[in-house]
Amino acid sequence: MSARWVTPSMVLHSAYVVIFVGLTRSIQHVNFRFDELKDLWRGVVVSTVSLGMLLLLIKLFHWLTMFIFWVVAYILNEIHEDVEWLRVGSRFLLALMTSIFILAFFSYSSSQPLLSQISLRKREGPRYESMGQALGIPGNEIQLQRQSMAIDCNEPLDKLLLDKRFRQSFMAFADSCLAGESVHFYEEVLELGKLPADDTVRRIYMARHIIQKYIVAGSPMEVNISHRTRQQILNSADLAHPDLFKTALNELLQLIKTNLAREYWSSMYYMKLQEAGAKANGHDLELAMSWNVTPRLSYVHAADDPFHQDNLMPSQQS
Repeated sequence: MSARWVTPSMVLHSAYVVIFVGLTRSIQHVNFRFDELKDLWRGVVVSTVSLGMLLLLIKLFHWLTMFIFWVVAYILNEIHEDVEWLRVGSRFLLALMTSIFILAFFSYSSSQPLLSQISLRKREGPRYESMGQALGIPGNEIQLQRQSMAIDCNEPLDKLLLDKRFRQSFMAFADSCLAGESVHFYEEVLELGKLPADDTVRRIYMARHIIQKYIVAGSPMEVNISHRTRQQILNSADLAHPDLFKTALNELLQLIKTNLAREYWSSMYYMKLQEAGAKANGHDLELAMSWNVTPRLSYVHAADDPFHQDNLMPSQQS
């Protein structure tokens, strides 16, 4: 490339970057939660500057080197035209230098601009089991205080599902019946309700996740709700509304009460839940009794009580 084309090519290159940044900056209706746009701008600008400087240095050094080698090779070939090894050596040297330049270019960090500038490897976080954990929704529940209490099957199902221990048992039973999408939907909506009403961004992310996973037709865990309710959710303009999934949740609770709840009370999952609760209550009772000396002495048999024999000595002697 001649010198007169260097300036136009650099102007076109810079104009492309400016236009790209300007167009992306004009986007106002997209909410970026994790600063993706700023990282993209930073990666484009830094990569463009570093790549341009690198190409300029390589090009200058490359042409100077090639010019020197070609001059030397031309002079030697003109003086010694019959020397074949000289022509082969000069060509080999040129090919070797070109390979070195190519290897240096692709091993440089700017050959991978997004990976080096945005540092995607450093941002790979741990995998989360649910969308609620990824969004930082608090997992501690008030219902955990009821874990030591027995489950009363006479209580309403919507109240029992607030207990995490019961909900996990009921979810495992529903999954065994290949009908666990309703309980999973209930748990995700429950996590959505923990977010503050003014936290619009996280509520929108969570609502979109629920819609794509449970509401959209053909989704992996599509729930059985009415067509009217499904369309209301899909056509809703306010994904952060607190009652977005209220109608769908009521329909699914009625469906769960009709089908799964009746079979759950006679299943092994409920029996295991009761046994776990009984063991927890028995362990707490033993801990409470271990601090009282009097009840422990009452469990000692008379034959094993050394003081009992002393008490019986006067009566036996009489």
